[in-house]
Amino acid sequence: MLAQALSLYRRHFFPLVLTCAVALVPANLLAAGAVAFGLSSLGGGGVAEARSRPDESRGQRLDAPEKPPPTAESRDLRVQQLRGERAGDAAETSAGELMRSVLPWAYATAIIAALLLAGLFLAHAAAVPLVLELCEGRAVGASHAWAHVGSRLGAVAATGLLGAVLVAVGALCFILPGLLLAASFSLAPAIAMREGLSGRAALEQSWQALRGHWGSALGMWALIIVFSVLASLAAAAMPPGPARPLVAALVRVVLYPLPLAGLVLLYREARRPQYMRRISAPG
Repeated sequence: MLAQALSLYRRHFFPLVLTCAVALVPANLLAAGAVAFGLSSLGGGGVAEARSRPDESRGQRLDAPEKPPPTAESRDLRVQQLRGERAGDAAETSAGELMRSVLPWAYATAIIAALLLAGLFLAHAAAVPLVLELCEGRAVGASHAWAHVGSRLGAVAATGLLGAVLVAVGALCFILPGLLLAASFSLAPAIAMREGLSGRAALEQSWQALRGHWGSALGMWALIIVFSVLASLAAAAMPPGPARPLVAALVRVVLYPLPLAGLVLLYREARRPQYMRRISAPG
């Protein structure tokens, strides 16, 4: 399957990349903007609160009236109170630091998974008519592919939205469930485009149709993960600034069409009887 996808990718590089870019570029830029805005908002409050506490304590010390020297008993009692307060403060600080470290990562994971998977789903849907007709020897391009998506936009949107939400929730559970769900929905865009199904029905049909083809589906999603890591590494190599999300988007736009073409070819293989009836039907 990968060899066929690579051959198609080489022979029809520009139509594939241009078709997928229509969905992938906005999704990547929206994801980068949403994550940057969300993380800055989450971090700003914590810093402000942390700075206010010392100022308040200093103000209280300045306003406090002078007291007589403490006795030995009161000093011992005060030491015990301070120890208890420090232990409680340490526990609260640890819990607060844990929440401040986990919450931004959970937020970023959910946003990236939802937006990037929505973009991938749309790009995958547009690749379906393009790849299938290129395999039939027809010269088609991005406008033809997106015209087909427009004719099935409601079904594609309903299926993609439900799938993206499920995968994003799965990604929060230590990533692996999200990956398995994404792989199980590998055929859903093509089913929504070609078989008149949408939403839950398309997702369930994708799961059932993958029997005997899980290895190919997981292999294509492994490629998507590898390409995502490469995009992140390329962006990290750039100096901080707007160039980073642009570089990451460029790497994904160039590389993602390869596994997406492979997933369309996998649909053709897994659903060959339905596909053959479809192309042989009159009109």
